[in-house]
Amino acid sequence: MKKATLLPSIRSRVGDWNYYVTTLSFEEISELIKAPDEIHERKKLAEWIQREAVDSHSEAIASYIVGNPQRFLGALIVGVYGGSPNWTPLNVKIPKDEGVSENQLQRIEGRLGLLRLSGSESLFAIDGQHRVAGIKLALKDAKAAEQIGNDSMSAIFVAHDPKSEAGKQRTRRLFTTVNKKAKIISKAAKIALDEDDGFAIVTRRLIDSHWLFEDSRKHVLYTSGGSIPATDTSSITSVVGLFEIVKDLYGGVKGFDQDRPTESALIAHLDLCNAFFDELLCQIPEFKAVFVEKKGNPGAYRLAEFNHMLFRPIGQRTFARAVQLLVERKNTVAAAVKMLRTAELFIQNEKWHHIMWNPVAKTMITNKILIAEAQLLRLAGQPLRNKAIGKKLDALLTSIAEEA
Repeated sequence: MKKATLLPSIRSRVGDWNYYVTTLSFEEISELIKAPDEIHERKKLAEWIQREAVDSHSEAIASYIVGNPQRFLGALIVGVYGGSPNWTPLNVKIPKDEGVSENQLQRIEGRLGLLRLSGSESLFAIDGQHRVAGIKLALKDAKAAEQIGNDSMSAIFVAHDPKSEAGKQRTRRLFTTVNKKAKIISKAAKIALDEDDGFAIVTRRLIDSHWLFEDSRKHVLYTSGGSIPATDTSSITSVVGLFEIVKDLYGGVKGFDQDRPTESALIAHLDLCNAFFDELLCQIPEFKAVFVEKKGNPGAYRLAEFNHMLFRPIGQRTFARAVQLLVERKNTVAAAVKMLRTAELFIQNEKWHHIMWNPVAKTMITNKILIAEAQLLRLAGQPLRNKAIGKKLDALLTSIAEEA
């Protein structure tokens, strides 16, 4: 049977949030507060949030807690899901000669109480992940645990309905709202949690819905960067790289990442992104061989002598940008991919030298995506995005020819 916890608390309300302010010992914080692994469907996405939000600063916080007798830590904001938390008001008796008015007394009596956690709840830090991680790390040392054993800190409890997507969405939004006000959150954490940025929302839904990105396949790299290490032979993209593809497929229209788009707009763009990957799997022989027929692995197509554009993050973005342009010109995604697949897609070919591939250093070129898009369109026999980028491409090709 799970252990119940009884906490003194003050009930309050702001906006449409009811919340409870209480105090937790360091031991209770370490024991009760877990990683936020139930606000996303894919487990690896949840683990990635933990790394992005917590692990990078835990040692510094632990050192501060143990090494400073005048240590002070601000209040945690704690998300509660599941279980059956219950708040019971306390009757407060104040002598009449204390000068407390009837109105003040009513406010006090309606605020003070006891918060009971049954033990089956899951708690995670919406704000204060670094402090929680630091406390946990500090308590691992027996001597330090004895030193800080009597410490406690304030905590603000908020709850959501774990059975509904709306409840999880509400909690994710609170996470990013709180952290945006406190400091600039990392791009990775924004992708994982933001409920107003349409590109972040679609990226998460794409990972959750498309079979290519199932955890067991290991085709998504959960890091804070967009590149894929040379030693990684199974990933096709990273979460950050996928986010950029989702943005590239949308085009240059502003606003999708500012205020939460309508559900119909989110669904429409998710459908486009799903169609993009479906067509790559259907029409690109190398994608079909690796991911459908399971012949070989993605790393085999990222070699200096055998280097396929669509197995490289910058190449995927280039291809996605070109697809977006062709779709904007009233082509279907299937038709757009069919047009582009006629181009040379192996970038060790001289057509891509000094545009996407450095043939001397044997390294990728990642800072010429506009020119790379123009070259892809030209090789596929399609009009470029504009004349200006065509001139830049011509100038680069001329310069390469002169130096050859």
